Amino acid sequence: MSYSDMLDRIHSAISSQSADLEEKISRLKRAKSKIEAEQNTSMEEIKNIKKPELGSSWKGSRSEKFNDARDEAYNEMENIIADDYESYKSRIQSKIVLLEIEQGALSAAKGLAHTADQLLAKGEEALDELGSTIGDLTRRLF
Repeated sequence: MSYSDMLDRIHSAISSQSADLEEKISRLKRAKSKIEAEQNTSMEEIKNIKKPELGSSWKGSRSEKFNDARDEAYNEMENIIADDYESYKSRIQSKIVLLEIEQGALSAAKGLAHTADQLLAKGEEALDELGSTIGDLTRRLF
């Protein structure tokens, strides 16, 4: 396999991996955005748990149990919406950062492959020139 063929395969692999990473990053960003939207919607909706306000006519142990249960439901939902959603978003963001680091490594590899292309082109020109010179020498000497 020639150096040119190897470089073509390297460029192809880099391009393929880069497209794959870009797609993964894009999907994760969309997922994170949807989670943020759901979190915002949920924070607005849980306010309904505490509605309607219990008036002064609601008294006694049944009223207290109902109010305690409603507060507990509200607090549980608030914890889920705040903590769990934040955890999901944090894990997604961590994965995005890792994939972006991989993208940076691929970008560096792409730069090296480009440099290798330039060196190969110079080498081919030099080899052609050397072959021509040796050919001229051979014709003159023999």
